[in-house]
Amino acid sequence: MIWNIWWSFLRFVSLLDDLTVYFSIQLGRCALLSFPILAAVLILRRGILRKKIFLKGMVWGIFLAVPFLGKLNLFYDSRWMCRLFMWWNDLCMVCRPARYGYVLCMAVSAAVIIRKRSNLHRMLHHMEKRYICGQEVFVCEMAATPFAAGVFHPGIAVPAVMIEQFGTEELEMILFHEKTHIRLGHLWYYLLWDVIRVLLWPNFLLSVCMREFREDLEDICDQAAMQEGGMDAYEYGKLLIGSIKILQEETPGGTAAFAGEKEYREVRQRILRITEYAPYEKRRVRILCVCALAVLAGIFLMIYGNSFPRYVKLMDMVVTNDAEEYWVLKDSGMLRKAVSADEEKVYIDRAAMDVVLREYGIEDSQFTLLFGGYEKLPGFGGNGNLVYVDYSGQEERLEIPYEDSDVYITARILKMI
Repeated sequence: MIWNIWWSFLRFVSLLDDLTVYFSIQLGRCALLSFPILAAVLILRRGILRKKIFLKGMVWGIFLAVPFLGKLNLFYDSRWMCRLFMWWNDLCMVCRPARYGYVLCMAVSAAVIIRKRSNLHRMLHHMEKRYICGQEVFVCEMAATPFAAGVFHPGIAVPAVMIEQFGTEELEMILFHEKTHIRLGHLWYYLLWDVIRVLLWPNFLLSVCMREFREDLEDICDQAAMQEGGMDAYEYGKLLIGSIKILQEETPGGTAAFAGEKEYREVRQRILRITEYAPYEKRRVRILCVCALAVLAGIFLMIYGNSFPRYVKLMDMVVTNDAEEYWVLKDSGMLRKAVSADEEKVYIDRAAMDVVLREYGIEDSQFTLLFGGYEKLPGFGGNGNLVYVDYSGQEERLEIPYEDSDVYITARILKMI
C-alpha cells in the first residue's frame, strides 16, 4: 500500500516536471516572438493606423494568437529559427531552474494581478451604492475618474464630487461612457491582456504598453459614446475638461487620481482626438469587425496547420544489451511483423525478428526492448514500455507480459494536453 502511494507520488512529480518542460519551451519561444510583434503593432498604430480609431484598437487582437505559436514547425524546419530559438529548447530540457523559474514567475505575475483585481473588487463593495439616472452606481469618496470594473458582474464607480457638482445631463453622459466600455467588452479585453502578460512575462514591454492599449480602447469608446449619445465633440470635450478640473480642485497638489494610474498623462492628446471626431457608419464598423475576426481565425488556422500535433506515436524501437550498447530499430514493415503488442503482452515473431537482428548486426541472445511511447515535441515525449527478452530458446513466437504505461492517468494527461 505504502509503495503504491509512493510510486503514485513519483509519477505525479514526474508529470509536473514534464509539464514545466513542455510549457516553458513553448511559452518562452512565444515571449521572444512577442517582442518584434509588439514593435510592429506600435509602429502601425503610430503610422498608417494613426487616424484609424477602430483599426488601431483591433490590431492588438493579434496578441491572442501569440501564446499558440510555440509548436510551429518553423522552429525546427528553418535553419535560422533553430539558431535563434533552439538554445531555449535545450536550456529547458537540461536545466530545472530555467523551466521551473519560468513557471514560478508566471505564478508570481498571476498572483500580483489577481491581488490587484481583488483589492479593486473589495474596494468597490465597500463603497456606498446610489441610484443615479436610473442606474445603480458605486460612489467613490476619493478624487478618481469614473471607471467600470468587474467581468461577470460589472459595476460603475463615480466620485461623490462629480455627483454633487454635475447636472443630470452630464452624469447621464458619464454613465453612458462607462456602459459603452462594458457593452463593447473592454473589461474582457483587459482581462485577456492580463492573461497574455502572465503567459509572456519575460516581455516586460507588454506591461509598459498597457497604457497604449487602454488609450486605443478609450478612443474607441469615445467615438461610440459620442455617436450613440448624440453629443458633439465640443460638448464631449468640455465634459472631459470639466471632470478633470473638478478632480484637480478636490485633490491636494492639484493632480487628479485615475483608476489604475496616479495621473492621466494623455489628457491633451485625448482631447485632440475628440476634436477630430466625425460620425461613422455602423454598418462599415460591423463589416470591419467581421473582417478582423476572419483574419484572426485565419491566423489560428494557419498556426494549427503548421504546428506539431498534440502527440506523434513513436514507431521506432530500441534494443539494449548488458554491455550498455544500443541500437535504434527504425520503423519498417518487417519490424512491425517482428514485434507487436496488445495491452497485456508483447509478441515476437522469431522468423521476422531474426531478419531484423541480422540487419542491425545484433548477436545477443538476451536484451531489453524499448517500444511504444509518443513525442510531444521533437526530442521530448514519454510513455515508452520496456521488456526483457530471452532470445536463446527456439520458440517460433515469444509472448512476454508487460505493464502498459498508458494505464496511468498521469501518462494519459501529458499525452492529451
